[in-house]
Formats: sequence, structure tokens, C-alpha cells
Amino acid sequence: MTRPLLRSLSMTAVAAAMLLSAAAPALAQENPPPAAGSVPPPMQAMAAPKGSDDMTGSIGFGVGVAAGMQTLVQIAPNNTVALKYWLSDVLAVSPALSFNILKPSGPGTATTWDFSPSAVVLFVPFRSTSTRFSVGGGLGFSVGKTPPATTTAVRIFIPLQAGVEHFFTRWFSTGIAAQSNLIDYQKDASFAVHIDTFQLLGSLFFYTD
Repeated sequence: MTRPLLRSLSMTAVAAAMLLSAAAPALAQENPPPAAGSVPPPMQAMAAPKGSDDMTGSIGFGVGVAAGMQTLVQIAPNNTVALKYWLSDVLAVSPALSFNILKPSGPGTATTWDFSPSAVVLFVPFRSTSTRFSVGGGLGFSVGKTPPATTTAVRIFIPLQAGVEHFFTRWFSTGIAAQSNLIDYQKDASFAVHIDTFQLLGSLFFYTD
């Protein structure tokens, strides 16, 4: 009785193995491995949306005036072309360019001219919804000629600046600042380290998004 039972069990095992071997290719075809190109990309963190008052990446185009603290009314201010680019919501770079030329009429007169580019890096320690207080410093130089001098004057200076900018809208602002040259060097003339001589800067900016 034992031998017929063993023979029956062995035949059942062989039949089960044959069924499994026949079903394996069908299962492999129904569930193929994913192709290399169909693997989903890794998830990336979404950047936080930019706030309505965030100035990061904005570029401002503007004009301004500059005049001495004691000569604001008596002497016409110098016209200045300025830019401002916000590296972040609290850090900005502001290059400026001043160019003046005066040619008096009459015989024996000489032309007075001055070319002065500069740039300052500004940090905003305090701000409200529409007003920002900024402080910073930078570098500038000046080339020009003022009669009766016969040589061209070359000047290098390091300006320090503090001011307030008020935004009427996201794309329009006005500002006022005080600037003083920490170091002021003029070729073959003078070298000074001081912060006691200030000039006022007024600005008007139109911003892009």
C-alpha cells in the first residue's frame, strides 16, 4: 500500500511542476519589466512662490539728482543716470553714471567736463510693506578737466550711502539718500580719509518684474 501511495504523490508533483513551467512564460509576458526610459524622475522640491512685495530679480531704471548739503538751493544739482538690480529681497547693486559738460560762449573760454561712474552694494536691514531703509558702500572714479587747469584730473573714491526708498506701486519708487566718500584720492593733488562731507541723492526708479 505504501508503494502505490508514493507513486501517486510523485506523479502529482511532476504534474504540478509541468503546470508551473508552462505558466511561467505567460506570467512574464503579462508583467514585463519597466523600460529604462519609463522610470519616473526623482521628485524635486517645489520652489516657494514669490511674494507680491519680493524684489528679487527686479531691475530698476531711473534718474536722480546729487547736490551738496550746503549748496542744494544755490547750485543746480548734477543729473545722474542710475540702475538698481535686486540680488535678493534685501540686497541690491546700484550702478550710477554722471556726465557733465559745459562750454561757455565767447573767445578764450575752455570747456569743463566730468565723467563719473560708480556703483554701490546696498543692504536692507529694515523694511515695511512699501518703504525700505538701505545702507552700503561701493567704488567709483572720476575723470575730467576744469579750467584753468591744463591737465586731466583723475579721482578714485569709496562712497558710503544710507537712504530710504518708498514704493508707490510694485514698479515705481522714489528715494532719498545721503552719501559720503570714505576715501577720496585725486591724482597728483590730494588723498583724504573722511566722512564729514555729505551730498544728497534723490532718485526715481521704474522697475521691471
